[in-house]
Amino acid sequence: MANQALLELIAKNYTGDAEWYEQALLKQEDISALKVTASDDILPNVSVEIAPPSAIETITPQDVSSKKLTKQEADEIRLWEKEYREALAFVKDAIAPSMMKIDASKLQIGDTYIRTFFTYAYPDFLEGNWLGPLINWDVKFDMSMFIYPVESAYIMKYLRKRLTELHSERSLNADKGLINDPALDAQVQDVEELRASLTRGQERYFHFSIYISIYADSEDQIKKLSSTLDTLLSGRNILTKQAFLRSEQGFVATGPFARDEVGVYRNISTKGLSTTFPFTSNSLSQDDGILYGINTHNNSLIIFDRFRTENANMVVFAKSGWGKSFAVKLEILRSLMLGTDVIVLDPENEYKTLVDTVGGTYVNINLNSNERINPFDLPRALKDTETKSGDLLRGAVINLLGLMNLMLGKCTPSETSILEKAIITTYSLKGITMTDDDISGKEVPIMKDLYSVLETMDGAKGICERLEKYVTGIFSGVFSEATNINLTDGLVVFSVRDLDDILRPIAMYMLLGYVWNVTRSSLRKRVLVVDEAWNIMQHEDSAKFLFGLVKRARKYGLGVTTITQDVEDFMGSPHGKAIVTNSSIQLLLKQSPASIDVLQNVFKLTEQEKYILLNSAVGQGLFFAGTEHVGIQVLASYFEEQVITTNPNK
Repeated sequence: MANQALLELIAKNYTGDAEWYEQALLKQEDISALKVTASDDILPNVSVEIAPPSAIETITPQDVSSKKLTKQEADEIRLWEKEYREALAFVKDAIAPSMMKIDASKLQIGDTYIRTFFTYAYPDFLEGNWLGPLINWDVKFDMSMFIYPVESAYIMKYLRKRLTELHSERSLNADKGLINDPALDAQVQDVEELRASLTRGQERYFHFSIYISIYADSEDQIKKLSSTLDTLLSGRNILTKQAFLRSEQGFVATGPFARDEVGVYRNISTKGLSTTFPFTSNSLSQDDGILYGINTHNNSLIIFDRFRTENANMVVFAKSGWGKSFAVKLEILRSLMLGTDVIVLDPENEYKTLVDTVGGTYVNINLNSNERINPFDLPRALKDTETKSGDLLRGAVINLLGLMNLMLGKCTPSETSILEKAIITTYSLKGITMTDDDISGKEVPIMKDLYSVLETMDGAKGICERLEKYVTGIFSGVFSEATNINLTDGLVVFSVRDLDDILRPIAMYMLLGYVWNVTRSSLRKRVLVVDEAWNIMQHEDSAKFLFGLVKRARKYGLGVTTITQDVEDFMGSPHGKAIVTNSSIQLLLKQSPASIDVLQNVFKLTEQEKYILLNSAVGQGLFFAGTEHVGIQVLASYFEEQVITTNPNK
């Protein structure tokens, strides 16, 4: 059989010592040195047995067959070896930095400057989590810790010797008539206490090293970071020094190599060493609340109760397809388990499976559905709350004027005045006035009643012509009949997917008004989810209404979650920025380069946070709750994922 075929088979199947195999190919001209046997000349039936590395020196001439490599075959092997070496060199060149420069105080790799520090002195007492400020330092750095256990017998022998020296020094001072030295007494006490702890097995002794490598893009920046690091640790009486003339060794010590090439350590006992564990970082783990995800800074759990913040509002920004709806649906599912009612305005029918699973209420708002909501509904006043006569009616009139601006187009001042008088008159005809807005036992007007009043008013002809399509025309039914639905406990989803694009903003505005009325009528924990909020922010009146809802929701136990993928459109509205300001929680997932500058300006993101948002995977991003900023990885269980995912491949 051809030796080339044998060599190819060996190269494909050999899994032993690669270095020995290469040497065998280079140095052994006889192919049988590899103990290759063949049952016949058919390649698949070749039997290959390769001697272990230790056997290469014991191969005897009896093991070598008479078959020798020809010169051509040997040249081919050398050619393959050369190609392999060249390919390996190419790969190394591709992944290696363009340059590396080592000087006394720093290391430069490409455009990055690296400086390494080590700690050499600690105070007598180390408080728990003293490394917390360092770990939470919002810059790029690497830190490594090396812990070397020391035999207790060796330490006990050293401490005995040291205690003898201290007692001798004390005796000499007494003989000389010198006053007692408090520092000497403190050393004696410390040594005796440590000896007692070691004897009882309460303590152990260690050599302990901490190395910190900081990274910067310029020499000025690395000088500033060095000064900040020194200030950060010296404030706790922890002293550091640069690894002068050991830049390369310091870089290796903080790399993923588990090699301490600096070798600077300090003696420390178990008690002192325990203050460095566990590594704690920015944490959003509360005693109650729901699980939002994993803190990517320290792999802790983000467990948070949004109702314990100054307001329970939340904004979610992300590109389409990067997990914003998934994260919100996961929050909904877990909030329902804690008894929180959830209301969703769903423009794309994404929440139907979730409703079917948890047994919620699904309301499909469209021209052909039977569900109706009357925009003239008034809320019932909460018990034990003071409300002045006319407050509820005055708020309803303002909301209806905003709705009319959406339905009729921007109204002129005179048209707005006519509409205001007509709305008040419509309510008064049903017995609801500014002096008595109690709706108990009274009929609430509908859109047809307003239309009838406008027909009798001077200057309202143009308004009637534009309003007619919503009363008796092609859009009639959706906005012109009495409410026939009730918000139940649990999950309620309003779908507006089947509405024409012209009607969607109107329907969303009307639904917001209905939810607000119900919320003000009964005080309990509720979450309102407004998906694709950019639809609402396109119009001044609806954006203003949503902002007012976000601002006042806290008093009634309502938390508003605003979701959008069009960050620029949302933030382009002055009310959009105000909504963000009045939201205690922000969830930012992957962003496009076109919108990242807008977010950076609004949220004051650092360059590192900006990089995270541009390069994060699906479900990864930043979670802000008040002053806490942490990275987040949204995770769901298998069964949760099957309920909430919109990925057709799942």
